[in-house]
Amino acid sequence: MLEGWQAYHALTYEDKWKKDVDKVWSNYKSAWKSEHPDKKPPKNRFQILIEFIKEKYAEETTKMKERCEEYRKKDHEEKLEASKIESTTNTKYQS
Repeated sequence: MLEGWQAYHALTYEDKWKKDVDKVWSNYKSAWKSEHPDKKPPKNRFQILIEFIKEKYAEETTKMKERCEEYRKKDHEEKLEASKIESTTNTKYQS
């Protein structure tokens, strides 16, 4: 099952946070390169994204966290149902 921050990412990233994450990533890379021109940054964009989303999720309202919980449950139920269908399909071929 998804974590709360993962549901938050799914619900908000494209419309609300993508540009901000891009900016944070760009600033991080620039700062790192200016201080360590010959070294690769220790964090990649994905790590920066996760830290950013977790921080924003922690600051969210109760209402948004409830919405994330609903999303998590729905996503989990859909994956369980898909798994049952796949399992049934696979069983037919094993007979």
